[in-house]
Amino acid sequence: MDRKWVKFGALLLALWLMAMVAIGTSYRTIESSQLQVEELRHSIDSLRSTFVYDAPYRAKMADRQALDLQLIYALRLQIDAYYQKSWLMPDLNQLLFSTDRFIEKVQAYLDNELAVQTLAKRIHETRDRYAGSTALANQYFQLSANVFEAMYLSEKANAEIFRNVDRIYQQSTELRTPQKEELQKVLVDVSQVLSSYAQGSYLVEKLISHDVTNQIVLLETEYRETLNRHVLTGITLTLFAMFGYLSLLYLAQSSAALESLQEDIRLYPPEDEKVVAKYDQPTEPESIPQISFDTMLGSLNGDVESVCMLLEVFVSDHKNDVAEITRLLTESPEEAQRKAHSLKGVGGNLGASQLREVATQVELAIGHDITKVSDLLKDLQVCLDTAIEEAQTFLNQQNDAKG
Repeated sequence: MDRKWVKFGALLLALWLMAMVAIGTSYRTIESSQLQVEELRHSIDSLRSTFVYDAPYRAKMADRQALDLQLIYALRLQIDAYYQKSWLMPDLNQLLFSTDRFIEKVQAYLDNELAVQTLAKRIHETRDRYAGSTALANQYFQLSANVFEAMYLSEKANAEIFRNVDRIYQQSTELRTPQKEELQKVLVDVSQVLSSYAQGSYLVEKLISHDVTNQIVLLETEYRETLNRHVLTGITLTLFAMFGYLSLLYLAQSSAALESLQEDIRLYPPEDEKVVAKYDQPTEPESIPQISFDTMLGSLNGDVESVCMLLEVFVSDHKNDVAEITRLLTESPEEAQRKAHSLKGVGGNLGASQLREVATQVELAIGHDITKVSDLLKDLQVCLDTAIEEAQTFLNQQNDAKG
């Protein structure tokens, strides 16, 4: 093979390899980001599943919820970092925004839960210090009961609970200064915690119905489509590369054949009429039979009726093709070219190699050098007339044989 074809082949291989490496690298990056998004969905679903329990059970899960929230935040940062590295990924801005809002709501919920736990612990410790004072200890017991009732009774009981808190505040004004200040600080904390905790049910409902999971599901679908496009692109480029190699092989063989032909002509003197006739004498279209009936019968497993049917369609549909091509040359060259292409295919089906060859030349001439079409159409008309005459003769013979 000529060295230039080897160079073309090497260039084509290099381009294909670079494209496949780029596609493979992008595929792995996007797949890694997809796995991170899926892991984020699993973590969010795991955290959200803890919110369906009643408040007493949720209170015992606060530590686990805080750890899950830290994991979700770490995954969010990791996804953002990967997103900045590849512009081929789906748009993650909406997901990052929704995840941030989800994290904020969870953090607000946990702050309320932890504030309640801290308050309960403080009341317990303060009450223990005043165990010797029955009246003061009772006030702290009442506060504990009021906090408990505010958390787990219906909202209708809240008004009575806050009236009890106000009553305890009025009683604190009669205490000595150290005890009064300490109890009033606890009362302030109770009011703040209960006010914040009243939003807890609202936060839980918002977290359970949050749309971040739906956005992740849509993103996962987009990820799969993007990865599928990568695969299809790789397959398409591979097919193009294979077609390019086959084309290079064909061109290389054609080039070698042409060089061999030129070498033969150079070796034989022009006076040798046989050699001149071999390479330079055109074959008259009417001197060669057009239709190969043996080829048609062989391709149709000897079915004479099918051959006759094809010949009848050929005679009826294509007898005026040359006239149609001539007319369409000025009206619509594209239609004329398609007409010649159709006739080329028909010639192949009939085994009429010369008809097919001349139709091919007409098709190419219409597209590249229309000045040659006129002479080619004359040859095409001769080939077509001969083919129709042969087809009609064959049909008449078969009709006579049946009669």
